[in-house]
Amino acid sequence: MKEIKLKPDKPFYNSVDVAVMDFPKGRDEEPRKRCKVCVDFSEFDVKQLQKRGMDFDGAMEYYKDWLYKIVKLNIASDWTCVEGYEEVMTIIEENVKRFY
Repeated sequence: MKEIKLKPDKPFYNSVDVAVMDFPKGRDEEPRKRCKVCVDFSEFDVKQLQKRGMDFDGAMEYYKDWLYKIVKLNIASDWTCVEGYEEVMTIIEENVKRFY
């Protein structure tokens, strides 16, 4: 399982860009950027989840699952986050909460 680090940019009102870093020479060396993903949490995006019957907890589970799958697709490996996951999820939670 690949170890990664997530580094969010300053969030916008409706999204946040997140850099996905890995450690090709071990965690003690400089991480390298593998990809960047954009997490959208605009009113439209959240309303789509609400139409599917998701409450706030369901929406947060959706975002956790989506983040895992999209990063896995980009790095072609199962992964575990060693830094930055809580920061990213806090940004998502604070913004999704506006619509509940």
